[in-house]
Amino acid sequence: MHPKPTTPIPNPLGTRFVATWPDDCSGWQVTRHDPNPPVSADAFVSTLPSRATSPVLPSFLEHASPMAVFELDCDGQRKAVGLKLMTVCSNPVFYRQALTDQTELRELDRVHPVLRRLDGLATYHWGSPGFLDLCEVLGVDPQAARPRFRPAWEEMAEELLRWSCTVAHGTGGSWQSPQGEVRIAVSDLLAMMRVEARPALQQLDALRERWEMMDRNGIPRFGELDALVHSDALLDPADPEAAGHCDPPLAGLDLLPSRYGPGCRTSIKGYRGPVPPAGWPNPDDAELRGIAIVPGGDTVWKQPWLRDAMQELRGQGMVLLSPAETWAYLESDEAAYWVWRWGGTPCWRQVRWPALWKRLLWRVWPPALPRDSELAARRRAGTTR
Repeated sequence: MHPKPTTPIPNPLGTRFVATWPDDCSGWQVTRHDPNPPVSADAFVSTLPSRATSPVLPSFLEHASPMAVFELDCDGQRKAVGLKLMTVCSNPVFYRQALTDQTELRELDRVHPVLRRLDGLATYHWGSPGFLDLCEVLGVDPQAARPRFRPAWEEMAEELLRWSCTVAHGTGGSWQSPQGEVRIAVSDLLAMMRVEARPALQQLDALRERWEMMDRNGIPRFGELDALVHSDALLDPADPEAAGHCDPPLAGLDLLPSRYGPGCRTSIKGYRGPVPPAGWPNPDDAELRGIAIVPGGDTVWKQPWLRDAMQELRGQGMVLLSPAETWAYLESDEAAYWVWRWGGTPCWRQVRWPALWKRLLWRVWPPALPRDSELAARRRAGTTR
């Protein structure tokens, strides 16, 4: 008969390193013990004389990575620290956790050379020789925890991952710092490039927003990565929100009263991808004229196509105002003049209807029209603002 196959333990105990003080006081002796028979990390901790009360201990023990254990056994006192290889932001991280009560994480370093060796491992990545040697000593398989990327992007992702583990990690800084923003954005992108990843449209939009904010200097193969971020290749085709992701994005455009009309709300059509496609901008958008509020408001920087659209609109002679400039314009005689000339406005009720004496005067002598003069100059010169 063939032996009955055993079910793998999801959170197993790994190698144990036990330090004892011999009777001849010749110094600490460390012995290595492989788990036999296999046992779970939680079951092993239950055999210790005291269990740490840390609130993170249960989740640490439940993690799928094998747990190496470092123990100190002397004069009836037994202390233990667990060590697991985890993947944090796609990077390898050795995480320590006290297993026994009243045990400091670094307390056992003095008796365990492997722990001191771990402390000396400053920056490393999945392929670093020092990291791989330490995994062999610990009896940990790094390939089991290493992220896997889709074949089309594997080479690019591996290069970015090495950079993230070493260069970016070495810059330090908090997660709220500019360096931290870069690391978060790169981590999010690497997570979406993994084989098992199925990012939704909302996640990709969040990545694009952070991608535009970060300092991109030094990121390897940035051009290729930028093109990937602004494409739809990362999306999960099964995501219902992504069903219409091929449709070009739209942004509202508020036209203000001017010689071209009393003002109205329209929209401009954008594009997806890193560069404008042939035939963009839309012919209808290319005919827009007058004065408008900057499309997208404070979020214009988040979408590259909106910045391109602003450049196109200015290039065809439009004047684009910031929100503060808009309110100043709507309160001016210039806006009131154009509303009067057009017989009212359907959108901008905050524009004051001019008094009778102004209407009589403006029939002969219009008020100062600085924005209209700017419009005329743009139309003549065909320059951008």
